[in-house]
Amino acid sequence: MSDLLRAYGVEVVAVSKDSPAEVQAHKARDGITFTVLSDPELRLIDQLGLRHEGALQFRTFFLGPFRFPLGWPVGFKAMAIPTTLLLDDSHIVRWIDQADDYRVRGDASRTRAALRDAFGEPGGPT
Repeated sequence: MSDLLRAYGVEVVAVSKDSPAEVQAHKARDGITFTVLSDPELRLIDQLGLRHEGALQFRTFFLGPFRFPLGWPVGFKAMAIPTTLLLDDSHIVRWIDQADDYRVRGDASRTRAALRDAFGEPGGPT
């Protein structure tokens, strides 16, 4: 997907409710090279109307000598609804893809189709 986004000249920016330290840890762990904004108070997430209140919150502990992670539900927390916004150079929203289930992330085939519909073929006239 990165090659396709580059072909269209797309800049990826993500918003996370994680703290700046958690964002940096996730970026390092997962090899993320795009910009990730930290929004632990959910200010931007609220402005975009993307708050989800009913996500289960887990406390993680590690079991045994191999440190196997186990999670135990301890309540509910607010988080962002996974949403993909495609904006053009004028910051006009050309496409929105929002998950029905906060545990499900965007679909690459729908993103490819949205790019093609909004901007034509990569490198071609728009």
